[in-house]
Amino acid sequence: MPDAVKWEPTACPVCRCADAGEFLRAPGDDGTEYRLARCRACELVFLDPRPTEDTVGLLYTEDYPQYRGAKLKTGPLRRLRAKLFGHRERSLADRIPVVPGGALLDYGCGAGQFVAQMRDRGWNAFGMDFSPHAVVAAREQYGVRAVCGTLPHTEVPPNSLDALTLRMVLEHVHDPAALLRHALVALKPGGALCVAVPNLAAWGFGAFGKAWFPLRLPWHLSHFTPDTLARTVRASGFEVETIATKGHTNWTGFSVRRARELNPKWWTPFARVRLVRSALSKWTERRGAGDELCLLARKPLRAALEVPTRRAA
Repeated sequence: MPDAVKWEPTACPVCRCADAGEFLRAPGDDGTEYRLARCRACELVFLDPRPTEDTVGLLYTEDYPQYRGAKLKTGPLRRLRAKLFGHRERSLADRIPVVPGGALLDYGCGAGQFVAQMRDRGWNAFGMDFSPHAVVAAREQYGVRAVCGTLPHTEVPPNSLDALTLRMVLEHVHDPAALLRHALVALKPGGALCVAVPNLAAWGFGAFGKAWFPLRLPWHLSHFTPDTLARTVRASGFEVETIATKGHTNWTGFSVRRARELNPKWWTPFARVRLVRSALSKWTERRGAGDELCLLARKPLRAALEVPTRRAA
């Protein structure tokens, strides 16, 4: 952990209530023990203390995993299958009807792979990330338009986007509700918002506890359940359409590896087998208890463009 990172105590990042109790203490990837608190008002779980907003960027070094891209799978058979049968749904973002030439912003785009996929489907897609490392990677690896910064941004005027995706982003930011309100302003009335975050109500968290890989401390500042995510999105002015979960075989494998050291159980050796992990992931997804929580919402057709002000707690 960089020594220059500064830490601060915090109230609830969503409702600003200062009344919170300890939820869990868990080790981060660096071996340091971190404290999670749960708000007694809105039940959000959050990191306390947390890195300050002006030093948290030091955690996102050039070798951060999301800044390394992967080769796009665009062979002729894959293109033919997509043309004949459409794209296989991998997330709720795939349910957003493509608006040919429509503006789609992938906020927190990382290396830009998702932006390139959406561009190839017909969107006028571009990415935004607060990390210069990510923006350079997106431009160089996928040739996509990528902007360095955060919302609000001069290159994203109000009422300009047909769709906005926040994939594994909301848990990283200091003020999730503010980001959602800025997203509301940037979208056209009726525009689509897709959010994906780790699911604290997942079977995996119940099974692995402090060894659950998606905790990802100290990078993840907020930890959502379906209820806390839906409330936060609705309170920011959106109309929630769908909530679903997704299982991840690889995440289960990472959790198993951590559990062998932190809290081994009799069944964890069996979960080292990929076939078992895959079955677990599919089973949890069918139960609505997968590791990833996905939400699809829309900006109301008559939504005002002004950023709503937050009422004091």
